[in-house]
Amino acid sequence: MADVRIVLCPIDFSDLSRQELALAVELCETFGARLVLHHNLAAVSPGLTRAWEWNEVHRAEEASSAKTEQRLRAVLAELPKTVKAEATISSGPVAGILLELAKQLPADVMVLGSHGWSSGDHASVTERVIDGSPCQVLTIHDGVTAANFRLRAVDGRPPARVLVPTDLSDEARRVTDFAFTLARRVPLELHLLHIVARGRGQMDLEAAERRLNDIVPNDLAAQAECHVRQGDAIDEILGFAQGTNPSFLLMGEHARSFLRRFFTRDTAREVLHRAPCPVWFVPPRA
Repeated sequence: MADVRIVLCPIDFSDLSRQELALAVELCETFGARLVLHHNLAAVSPGLTRAWEWNEVHRAEEASSAKTEQRLRAVLAELPKTVKAEATISSGPVAGILLELAKQLPADVMVLGSHGWSSGDHASVTERVIDGSPCQVLTIHDGVTAANFRLRAVDGRPPARVLVPTDLSDEARRVTDFAFTLARRVPLELHLLHIVARGRGQMDLEAAERRLNDIVPNDLAAQAECHVRQGDAIDEILGFAQGTNPSFLLMGEHARSFLRRFFTRDTAREVLHRAPCPVWFVPPRA
């Protein structure tokens, strides 16, 4: 299903929030969706989460619900008149609140900015939300611009380029199927990418290419291009993205055990924080 009716966009009034809003507006204007802005009073300012300490000025400002409402009204007033929008305020553990709000709305897509990686003393809200999200999550991290993100046709420009990494598993098929459905709804140029591990022979590469081509529906053959690369999955995905400048990446987030996550590199997590463009995740629960 590629119909977006409700977009949830948590903001913290940082510079990154402006990039999130640009993504959310493009979604809403493309699909005619309703935008729900959210601000959590307990959120720590992005610059200080890395040092893990509160700034007293920030505390005094964000503790004021009235001032927060005023700032949200100002954000709503700046949105295009074509976007139907509202805002909500909460206070408490932000990841849990976002997951519950996404479920209650129910949201089809959550637009979420990432200020940094999880560490020993800081859990990334974005990582936690993707792990448990009941809806799709469109992410953007600090240092990335939303200027290239688009879904609608623009006169004189080719369709937006979308990179869809896939390991050809059953879980990944859910993501490619969504990519095909989305490409039937809006003009997109799909680039399906499969990575074969180092050491595999030419026959393995050819077999992977056949499997990748076989999943492309006939009606989308002109809009989809298949690529097979050999090497480390994370390096190849990021390198391909750097070389092709996609509008966004579309990828899955596999269900994983805690031990597997703790002891191995996680492709989705690496791409989330290092991609040169927004990343649209389709989690297992979405």
